[in-house]
Amino acid sequence: MFKMKFDIVPRYLSGPSKRRPCIPMPGVRFMVAHDTGNPGSTAAGNVSYYERSRNETTASAHIFVDDQEIIECIPFLTGAAEKAYHVVYNVTTDNELYGCNSNDAAGGVELCYGPRLNLKEAYKRYVWVLAYACYRYGLNPATDITGHYILDPSRKTDPMNAFQLLGKTFEQFIADVVAEYQECTKGEAEEPMLNAGVANTVIDTWMSPAWKELDTKRQEAEQAGDGTAAAAYEQQANYVHWLANELRKASGQPLTK
Repeated sequence: MFKMKFDIVPRYLSGPSKRRPCIPMPGVRFMVAHDTGNPGSTAAGNVSYYERSRNETTASAHIFVDDQEIIECIPFLTGAAEKAYHVVYNVTTDNELYGCNSNDAAGGVELCYGPRLNLKEAYKRYVWVLAYACYRYGLNPATDITGHYILDPSRKTDPMNAFQLLGKTFEQFIADVVAEYQECTKGEAEEPMLNAGVANTVIDTWMSPAWKELDTKRQEAEQAGDGTAAAAYEQQANYVHWLANELRKASGQPLTK
């Protein structure tokens, strides 16, 4: 069990709308750390603004965190995960690092900072909710959290706007999340959650054939000179491979490349 230090308040945006399209997320592969870039704004204030402007733009996030509240405006931890558009699609770093697009397979968490906010208290909640998200979705907090500025370095600086006020590097932040994860799971049995035989049956019966079919289609598309289709098939195959490795991880087996 994970130690629930704080409440996560569900305050969902109305949808379907531009900010909340109500599209189910097929799986969660990693987390993206953001800050609001709007000093002094609160979690409630940001969510209220998103609701008022829900049909004006698509930019969004799953969770806002300040020194008082953790508010979820698109279902992720308090309901079945839905997509939120928190990283532009035309960056490729997320695909290079994790084999998928952030909006399709990552949770986005925003840290509020600035005047009238106790940033140290907000940071405690921020670190905790990211640790909990990793626990909830079977992610490794040491490797499966990235920053918006890492994915889109030419345009974005978050969450370093807030971290610099705390004197924190991104590496120190990751270490804090790892420590929080370990503290909140202390005493949990270190045994596989899934039987290895069951995992391998699922992989061999469904996932391996699906991967092979997608890889064949990728090769055919490359031979036909259709680079767009080939890239799409490769992305789908990479996602199936990641799902298979998640089953291996859950059943205590080594991962494959």
